[in-house]
Amino acid sequence: MEVSQFWKIWAIPFCKWSLRSWCPVINISKWGEKKEKDCKSTVKRKINNFTTADFLWKLSHETWEQIFRGNDVNTIFNNFLNIFLRIYNSSFPLTLAKNKMTQNSWIITWIIASCKNKRELYNELQNNKKATFASYYGDYTKILSRVIRMAKRMEYDKLILNSCNKAKTTWDIIHKE
Repeated sequence: MEVSQFWKIWAIPFCKWSLRSWCPVINISKWGEKKEKDCKSTVKRKINNFTTADFLWKLSHETWEQIFRGNDVNTIFNNFLNIFLRIYNSSFPLTLAKNKMTQNSWIITWIIASCKNKRELYNELQNNKKATFASYYGDYTKILSRVIRMAKRMEYDKLILNSCNKAKTTWDIIHKE
């Protein structure tokens, strides 16, 4: 595993006892190793009819006094943005969503159309016993099989290349096939 060094400054708010009282302090630290990304889940906002109704209800019950009292445009905008983001973040919470491998993600519309065409050619081959038509159907089937194999390979190579755990992804692909 390759771990490259880089510096990242992050802040942790905590309370520290000073001579007079408790006060918030921000601790700035160095972080020396690269953190591996979490590929098993992604962070998404929960947005549905209930959360949207909650958002609209909270917006309608906000007093907005801080915005109408201000004289400076920047202060008014910052107050509005703070209120809006507070309501937005409380109404639409962040949730973890697990990433799933989609079933047969390599199938695209023209492959489906080609398979339908191959089926029609097969039905016509049952009625038409000419050797030239049989060789045409055989060539069409070979080309379609090669195209499907290449589409699968390209999709699976992309999945393996973009995954965090390449061995698990490879075994998931093997078990899927």
